[in-house]
Amino acid sequence: MTPTEVIACPACRHTVRVPTDWLGQTVQCPECKATFTAPVREGGRLTEPVLLSATPRVRGPSPKRNRVMLRFAGAGLVLVGVVSFVANALVLSDFLRGPDGGKEWLKERLPGVRQMGLAPPAAEGGDEAEDDRAAAELAPKLTWVWPAAMGLAALSAAGGVCLIRRKGYRLAQLGCAAAALNVPHLCCIPGAVCGFWGMLALLADDGFGQPDAPSP
Repeated sequence: MTPTEVIACPACRHTVRVPTDWLGQTVQCPECKATFTAPVREGGRLTEPVLLSATPRVRGPSPKRNRVMLRFAGAGLVLVGVVSFVANALVLSDFLRGPDGGKEWLKERLPGVRQMGLAPPAAEGGDEAEDDRAAAELAPKLTWVWPAAMGLAALSAAGGVCLIRRKGYRLAQLGCAAAALNVPHLCCIPGAVCGFWGMLALLADDGFGQPDAPSP
């Protein structure tokens, strides 16, 4: 196996693992596209990389202000995720508690379900047999909805924790996106606000999750 070293881009502090035969060579950061001379190992330690060129960046908020934005957005995602998880868990419990697999529970809520377009329109005269048939057909299809919503809620909360800690860039991105997709109980509305806010803060944070220097 080819030996490798972990180096950090001097422009954005993004860390990458490179083969040792690249040390001392001109390399390009995959994150910010800056070019720099990779460090070399001297006396058991890596020297500092030398920046050669960097792509100009639009000036954003100060690092301190952006960290505050990340924490607020992260706290919002955690709150929305926890509330959504609990709400969907309670609904799932009620849905599965009945011996009929949730058909009676769904039948009581058919008017609202029809308004959302998830069930065929009611027959004229309020035919109860038609309601029973619609609930029986729809109940098995909805069994996955609340577990999926709980998964999105957990992902949103995990992404929020990553924003607060400024670690786990990809998970933070997924959490922001998941918050906007969690439709049940309209959690997607505050989730979309917090997720969009978090995405903006992520894009403006050059040093998210990156150490000040690579380990020797």
